[in-house]
Amino acid sequence: MPKSTFIVIEQSYIIRKGLISLIEKIPNTQIILQIDNMNDIDNILNHDPDFIIINSNLLDKNVTDCLSKNIENVQMILLSENHKNSFNEINWVENILINETQNSILKKINKLIGNRISNQPQRYTPDEISEREADILRNIALGYSNKEIADKLFISTHTVVTHRKNITRKLGIKTVPGLTIYAILNKLIDLDDTN
Repeated sequence: MPKSTFIVIEQSYIIRKGLISLIEKIPNTQIILQIDNMNDIDNILNHDPDFIIINSNLLDKNVTDCLSKNIENVQMILLSENHKNSFNEINWVENILINETQNSILKKINKLIGNRISNQPQRYTPDEISEREADILRNIALGYSNKEIADKLFISTHTVVTHRKNITRKLGIKTVPGLTIYAILNKLIDLDDTN
């Protein structure tokens, strides 16, 4: 799974480092740039992040005009002291308040990452695997061994191994965690089933 990349633009060193520390706790995330001002906006635009978190105090009409014209696939997150936002030129996906708790901030960022991943076009869809392969994949994602899957589906272990190879080839996913994520995203299993 590709990493979700972030740029953090915050003038306060302590707030910037705290926010970065929180983001780095989330698997598959990467901070590609952290800055304390908007002086070098071209540098920001050249990095092509998934998300930009920017303090509302650093915004002015010139900055918002530049960002709204030059950022297409970047999700903008406003960092502010309150919910009010006078910079409507930018389509903000979230507003993180400076005084929010760690859990609240992590919940918001995780939700945005999850939405981004689920909205990305999938290279393969469940239609590209057969019903039997979907059964096998469902059981792999639930943590069953080849022998357990064979016993459960009344087929040979060799047949399970052959189906696993076909699933891996079709989906281009080689690891069990990767197959599990695929199964969850494509609703072959429910997230609660993995506990």
